[in-house]
Amino acid sequence: LKAGAPHSSKIALVDGLKILQQLDTRSALQTYRGPQLHLFAGLDAFVPAEAAGDLLALLPDVEVGLIEQASHAFLLENPHGVAAAIQAFLHESGDD
Repeated sequence: LKAGAPHSSKIALVDGLKILQQLDTRSALQTYRGPQLHLFAGLDAFVPAEAAGDLLALLPDVEVGLIEQASHAFLLENPHGVAAAIQAFLHESGDD
């Protein structure tokens, strides 16, 4: 996983995290009226899976999924699990 990661300086990474720390997307999420799927990773150190409870308190009608035994890079670690979660969500919310 590390071999495929871009080579960024630690300063750039820390600066990026500082920007993300200030980002608040709650208003945008509340404004959007379409179906939403939010996937969390069981071992994510940046966005803990426990944050799903806060999300559901804010947006009770959204769908939340958990990719267990995966970190923040869950898309790279378990692409088939992510694809299956998205496919199930689309099947449930779509017009087939």
